[in-house]
Amino acid sequence: MSDQSTENQSLSSRRSFVKKGALGGAAAGLSTLAVPLVSAAEKEPKAKYKVGVVGLGGRGAGAVANILEADSDTVLWAVGDVVEKRMDKIKGISKKFSGRVDTDGGKREFVGFDAYQKVIDSGVDIVLLTTTPNFRPMQFEAAVAAGKHVFIEKPFALDIPGLHSVVETAKKAKAAGQSVLTGLVWRYTPHLMDMDKRLKDGVIGDIVNVSSSYCGGGRPNRMPDPKFKPPGMSDMEWALRFWQNFLELSGDGVLEYHIHGIDRMGWFMGDQMPVRCYANGANIDPVLGANNWDSCNFRYEYSDGRTASFFGRQIKGTYADSGDTILGTKGRAVAKGSNAFIEVDGKKIWEGKSGLGYKQEHEIFMKHIREGKVYNDVIDYTANSHAIAMMGRTAAYTGQLITDKQIMASEDVLLKDVKNLTLETPFTPRESAVPGKTKFL
Repeated sequence: MSDQSTENQSLSSRRSFVKKGALGGAAAGLSTLAVPLVSAAEKEPKAKYKVGVVGLGGRGAGAVANILEADSDTVLWAVGDVVEKRMDKIKGISKKFSGRVDTDGGKREFVGFDAYQKVIDSGVDIVLLTTTPNFRPMQFEAAVAAGKHVFIEKPFALDIPGLHSVVETAKKAKAAGQSVLTGLVWRYTPHLMDMDKRLKDGVIGDIVNVSSSYCGGGRPNRMPDPKFKPPGMSDMEWALRFWQNFLELSGDGVLEYHIHGIDRMGWFMGDQMPVRCYANGANIDPVLGANNWDSCNFRYEYSDGRTASFFGRQIKGTYADSGDTILGTKGRAVAKGSNAFIEVDGKKIWEGKSGLGYKQEHEIFMKHIREGKVYNDVIDYTANSHAIAMMGRTAAYTGQLITDKQIMASEDVLLKDVKNLTLETPFTPRESAVPGKTKFL
């Protein structure tokens, strides 16, 4: 075990995941989106940026509102979704943001599995990728290849091969001068950003342990008994309607919602990659026909001897909690939802409170775009957070100790041939994991 630790020592530096074997060389390119920022002194209007959204569900509509609020000189230019009914949400966006929705009388409202490419090709400058997560590596690659700035919602990959793909694409975006933003919104929440700065300044000394949680009151979009599937509806369409219930479409709750807590844990641990993990989890309140778990508990070990843990649960009627406890050699920091404090020698020396940073993340994103600077949080840290989440999920599913080298070498593809999916493509979810029996792939 000590040999393994030595081998992985290099992975313990900040941004280790994106600097080591998962990445390779960046491809060079030229941005097609260079729009100069007009100085305020010239009293000329700023350039209008055209925004396209792929996936107009709840998070998609929210992301559109966030970027329109963050930058008054953006317009919604194109919309795409597999589900035609979601186009109805455009009316609400138009009402809220009068004069800032222009889809050419519906001509730039696209429906179908190829809608993402039509949005990309419609003349937009910025693409918001908020569709079902299994599609995101493919859609991200297409958007970057077309020279677009991209907001990509979490999770942006469900397995390690998908993660490698996203990282390579992100490197191409950076080389071409295109900005990339990930929807890990806690990173942009003001009171946590303030707390993190104080921690990095050493107010509680060296951080030795972080314990994080993300517990809700039940599974989002819980699937009904499959016997209620409408006659004639394909298995694929049924699965896509209730995608949060399936590992192949959501990455389990670990990737779909628990990643928020895992990302915060990784953040406060300095965005380093753990060298090993063991874990447990279960389907305490199983859903008939689904294969996702509703509970998990991960323990991570780092090459320098530090530890971190994460506890997640989504069970109706249970205590809801989202928070972090950060222990240092001089004190501790505690964050619970919208509140946080730092304590040294038993006395509070700082307190903070704010709402989630949905608008703030897009303000940062747009500021970089307008100033001709490149923003890329995939490379900076969110790829690392996804790798940590997949490491925990794999350790829990298998019941085995999983090392960083093992997880990064995984070849398990949860849903194959995504580019050729249609509503008629057969969909048979794999069996729910059984620790001690499920094998590492």
